[in-house]
Amino acid sequence: MNERALLTLGLLVACTSRKGPSGALGDLHQKLRAYQAREPANAIVLTVLGAAAAFYAAERGRNPKVTSFYDALVYAATNLSVGYSDIFAKTPGGKAVGSLLMTYGPALAARALDAPDAASPSAMSESQVDRIVARLDDIFSELRARRA
Repeated sequence: MNERALLTLGLLVACTSRKGPSGALGDLHQKLRAYQAREPANAIVLTVLGAAAAFYAAERGRNPKVTSFYDALVYAATNLSVGYSDIFAKTPGGKAVGSLLMTYGPALAARALDAPDAASPSAMSESQVDRIVARLDDIFSELRARRA
């Protein structure tokens, strides 16, 4: 299936949903965020494998550096962080995959290394928040007293 057919199919699905394209995209975004929060390591694996497959499909036969799925996998994995590789996207589809990985990848990788629920503000109890605010108030009072 070519890129235009896939894009057309995606637009048709989004437009025929009850909420329209923006609602469908919003729902997908919320589902992805929930999955990433629940399973960060699995989200990285799925992101790398899915991006590698998309990159390989876009670049295969058009990019001399992409001769196997492994080449695409190296490209996708390195783009999650520093982008250290000798493989560069040549096609518009490959550039789009790379852009998404470079935008989404660092946050995804950082989240995977956090302790469970550490990134969620709701993970702190109200008393913990109150203690932090009280401590900050004390620090500000001390700083004001020293300045005066």
